[in-house]
Amino acid sequence: MPPHPSAAGSSLVDKAREFIDRDLQHVVHGWGFNPVVLVEAHGSIVKDINGKEYIDCISQTAGPVGIGHNHPKVVAALKKYLDSGGILHSFKGAVNIPRVELAEKLSKITPRGLNKIYFTSGGSEAVETAVKGAMRITKKKEVISFQLGYHGGTIACLSLGQPWHREGVPIVPGFRQIAPPYCYRCPWGKIYPECELECSHALERMIKYGSQNDVAAFILEPILGNGGHIFPPSPEYGKIIRETADKYGVLVIADEIQTGLGRTGRMWGSEFIGLKPDILIISKILGGGLPIGAAIFDERLVDKELQTATWHAFTFSGNPLICTAASAAVDVVVEENLPAKAAETGKLMTAKLKKMQEKHSIIGDVRGPGLFIGAELVTNRKTKEPATKEILKILPESYNRGAIFGLDKQPGVGNVVKIKPPLSIPHELADKALDILDSCLTDLEKGKL
Repeated sequence: MPPHPSAAGSSLVDKAREFIDRDLQHVVHGWGFNPVVLVEAHGSIVKDINGKEYIDCISQTAGPVGIGHNHPKVVAALKKYLDSGGILHSFKGAVNIPRVELAEKLSKITPRGLNKIYFTSGGSEAVETAVKGAMRITKKKEVISFQLGYHGGTIACLSLGQPWHREGVPIVPGFRQIAPPYCYRCPWGKIYPECELECSHALERMIKYGSQNDVAAFILEPILGNGGHIFPPSPEYGKIIRETADKYGVLVIADEIQTGLGRTGRMWGSEFIGLKPDILIISKILGGGLPIGAAIFDERLVDKELQTATWHAFTFSGNPLICTAASAAVDVVVEENLPAKAAETGKLMTAKLKKMQEKHSIIGDVRGPGLFIGAELVTNRKTKEPATKEILKILPESYNRGAIFGLDKQPGVGNVVKIKPPLSIPHELADKALDILDSCLTDLEKGKL
């Protein structure tokens, strides 16, 4: 998530104040609020109503503009479609050409066999589709997920994630959680590789001893995003998960909403952890900045009933205008080789963060891969006490100085600086953003924040 309400409001001019007041009068936010009015964006830079520029290191919420703001190819594709008189919406049962073309493009780059696609309006809907589809396919009702996972904002999705997100809402019966492979804070108190991947066996223990033997699916982010950019120490983890799921007839759902389409330095985060999923979920970067999601099923799972029966429906599924933008975005990812660019720039940024770690004791851990970077802040490296108060001084000040970083979890709980800029961010801007973060850490240490 972006920084929490900050001191940025103190420097606002009347031009911004008017829209902020009108916004607060009518708009329900539900997830923090920043008193800044953004009006323009290009590449990796966003500009507010007062003309101030910011380096976007969150791609506007963990990735939707991962190919860069207002990419010329996406803009051109939308203009061409609109100028041609293309239909803005068609009912789901009809065939629309942009949806067909997008599905074909995705089928060429998804893991082998995953080519049956249900399009949605966003990530939460895609998760719901995948989970509901898994239940339909297996005729089972339980679902297992990670304790620090995040899969969306609906009641069902919140039941799969962190407790601070689902406060005040009921938990779906049969949704259960296991500890993630969090090496920096190992739930079992072990150290890799002497741990023999203890974390990889948590799934089998839950299926055997914590379920009602009715598990339809295990859903995971290949690398946890909102939970703090947490990833397994070895691809062997993914292989063990796959073997366990096969053993008990459980489908594996990879939530690649944040990790998919190149952000980790590979096309899919699942590749990074050695996992072949049964269902893959994407959103964020897919739309090139516009809202779309997809649940992609292995072709072996989609029988005639799942293909044609009235088991699921979203009004804006496969919207032709949005599919036009997404199709252009996929072209950009492939033609500009954005996974390779993410790997290269991510390597440079991670290396610089590790040098900053030598200078700033508050940086306890630096994690990648690619441009899926997290810097975990602690008040004491030995005890690893989370620097939850300190980060709420650092991130707003970074914002004020022209770089937008993210915060894991939520204010008062999170302590990881999340860095997810557009995959095409120039090296000089990536370097400048980290210089801003470095200066904020320095001033914090000097008691100036």
